[in-house]
Amino acid sequence: MKKALLLLISSVFIVSNICSQNNLSKKQIRKQKINFLTANRSWTAEIPLWIPGFAGTFAYGDVEIKGEDGVDPEHPIEPPPGGGIGEILSRLFRTDWYLKFFFITKIAYEKNNFLIQFDALSGSVGNSVKFRYNNRETVQANFSSTLTRLFVGYKIVNHQSQNRKFRYELFGYLGTRAFFNSINSDLNNSVNNLDISPSWWEPVIGLQNQFTFKRWFLVVQGDYGGLFVNTKYSNQFSFYTYYRTGKITSVKIGWNHLQQHHEDKLLNEDLKVIVTLSGPSVGIAFHF
Repeated sequence: MKKALLLLISSVFIVSNICSQNNLSKKQIRKQKINFLTANRSWTAEIPLWIPGFAGTFAYGDVEIKGEDGVDPEHPIEPPPGGGIGEILSRLFRTDWYLKFFFITKIAYEKNNFLIQFDALSGSVGNSVKFRYNNRETVQANFSSTLTRLFVGYKIVNHQSQNRKFRYELFGYLGTRAFFNSINSDLNNSVNNLDISPSWWEPVIGLQNQFTFKRWFLVVQGDYGGLFVNTKYSNQFSFYTYYRTGKITSVKIGWNHLQQHHEDKLLNEDLKVIVTLSGPSVGIAFHF
């Protein structure tokens, strides 16, 4: 009787131990599925989120436009009769423009040592922006910019800690960036209205740092576009972090800073456009 009781107790103990081990394994598997260190999902697609107050409160936009007459916009003078568009724009006061909208989204594919990424950013400044044409008239101005970027990167550095809870990766990349700008102005509904859409593309070269710690994924990225061409060049800097919330979803928050410099002949006049767009990027990412 005692032997049978001992055998029954031993059997229950073994079965319960096996069940507890299985439950622990299932728990570990569940954690592993929402861990960025598990490289089983190569695609990332991001949907931006719009949060009230980010435009104007946190975001920043500055646009400087100069015409061919070279007049200092801080000390404008009376323009000559029949002055051109460039002469009007050269009198743009230096000011912080109100950034109406700013977002960034991306689609990325990472496999082995390669990274392919497409992203887009858009910003628009204006509405309340005015600059003085002469002592009697003002100009209502608007500027909007949309850029797309496509690049291919190769992993230069890949380091993982001994406990396999942290990983650092460094990618160098080459690609192209395209700008689609729109400049509009209204001089009291006169004939000096401006509506032009300068656009161009440029090669880019950059670095992307990736830091992974369990559910956290941090990216610090910077590149230069134009390859040292004085008339058209740009700089873009981004940092953002993901926090894994599920098997295929994560929440992203970060910041993006862009500077573009463009000199060209528009409407038969030499114009220089210098733009700075800087603002937050918030979104939901899907990994599959």
